[in-house]
Amino acid sequence: MKKRILILTLFFVAGTFYSCTDLSETVRDTALGEEVLNEPGAVEQILAPAYAGMRSLMSSHNWLNNLQSMSSYEQITPYRGGTDWFDGGRFIEMHQHTWAPTHVSVIDVWRGVTQGVARAAIAERSIADLGGSAQLIAEARGLKALYNAWALDMWDVAFDKKAEDIGTDALSTVYRGEAAVDYLMSELDAVENQLGTVGSVGETRFNRSAVKGLKLRLLINKAVYADRYAANFSHNNADLQAAITLATEIINSGEHDLERENYFNMFDLNNEGNREFLFAHRQSAASGGRGDMAWFQTSRNRWRAPIESFGGNNGSDGAAMTQEFADIWIGFEDDPRYFTRYIPDGGTLANDADFNWNRGLQKGQQYGLIREAGRYLRDENGHLIIGPIIDLARSGDPLNYTREVGVVTDNQHWAGFRVIKWDLDPTTNGRGQSNINMAWMRLGEVYLIRAEANARLGNWGAALADVNALREARGARLLDAGELTTLSHVQREWRMELYHEHLTRTWEIRFGAWENTWRDKSGTDVNRRLFPIPQNAIDAAGANPGYLEQNRGY
Repeated sequence: MKKRILILTLFFVAGTFYSCTDLSETVRDTALGEEVLNEPGAVEQILAPAYAGMRSLMSSHNWLNNLQSMSSYEQITPYRGGTDWFDGGRFIEMHQHTWAPTHVSVIDVWRGVTQGVARAAIAERSIADLGGSAQLIAEARGLKALYNAWALDMWDVAFDKKAEDIGTDALSTVYRGEAAVDYLMSELDAVENQLGTVGSVGETRFNRSAVKGLKLRLLINKAVYADRYAANFSHNNADLQAAITLATEIINSGEHDLERENYFNMFDLNNEGNREFLFAHRQSAASGGRGDMAWFQTSRNRWRAPIESFGGNNGSDGAAMTQEFADIWIGFEDDPRYFTRYIPDGGTLANDADFNWNRGLQKGQQYGLIREAGRYLRDENGHLIIGPIIDLARSGDPLNYTREVGVVTDNQHWAGFRVIKWDLDPTTNGRGQSNINMAWMRLGEVYLIRAEANARLGNWGAALADVNALREARGARLLDAGELTTLSHVQREWRMELYHEHLTRTWEIRFGAWENTWRDKSGTDVNRRLFPIPQNAIDAAGANPGYLEQNRGY
């Protein structure tokens, strides 16, 4: 029993490091032992650190967002006015594809992903030792596959960390390429029927829908993973057909439905239980939930909640959307995913509860709450005044967002269209806190994978039907047959539906757009399809040279 208690105690300490900064909490967690084993739900608690590892990965602006979106056609973080948001060059290097093995975000995400694999493996072992259910053991094993899928996508590695090897000197087996896909598929096959459904456990627990969704991503990306540096990826027809069959199973399961009321409901407070989600990371401000994905692209002096005491509930004036990304929406500006209005350009609001940020891409002069001397301006009737926003925190200029934006020119505080997709939690005092869950996979992506697979097989009518089913749910204009005839058109639909959700790099590589050039990005090196493995990870193998080999070009 003592060995089991030690494993459990160390596991909780690891989870505590990421979930709180209160040292008294750390002390209490390190005291866990026999007492926690007797508590109701003790076995379920062992999974908590494995889930908590998603917090920084998904919610931080400089983790997955930097590697997956800032590196792509989608986002740019200018060196604002030559004084703000340089951050050691981490965003500029990522956008320009000039990162080195020492890049801080590469190291952070590697650490987060590999720790996630280890935590899930420890949970798998601990739950089994404590006599936990097969479902909970499968949940831990499924989370291990999820973290490994991130490792495969970004570094071409997957670690078979066996539960029975925990506490021994045995190294994980390392898989690469197609062998890694086969390993993850076998893991997912092994756990699928032991997991609960979304209806029984909810979308914030790893469930059968999450398994199917992860399989879908592996199938549609399999040609990339099999030959990373290919001039053209050879998609196997059987894999594409398997993706279509699996996507159809998910769509017809009755477990999920597309969000039809308002696209941005999925990125708002109270999004738990949204039937579009296959799997989502549950956030709680009390346990460190973060609002970075909201405040990073919104400006200072853009206030979120009309509550006098919420002085820190505003943006930070970091990233913008590239001017090229803004251009893909030309002719589609009436799409609610592009822009949805909640407040007028000027005027008043009689009910504070009606205030919200306008959502989607923000361009031109911005309007919002006006705060002076720590209070929001109101008219003689007590109604909130909505007025033009001025960048009082930095430049003193009106926030009149322009299309043109660059790293060192056109880099003023008002440069670049911004995106407000994820809401800044209006119930928290401070932009760094959030109770808004982060979607890992949605039904919208399932429709797009099926559309893409059909397009690659030449079934353009079926591809158009799926794209239009998605557009109809969003309230967007339906396409005619002539508007979906190339894979570039399919990629456009990915961009419009899934921007700002940590996926862009992956599909740009798959569509052959990763080596394209755009403003401030001239790099075309195919070696940049993978990130470098941090040297300390390679060195850690010690007496096992070649255990982890550095990726090509580094």
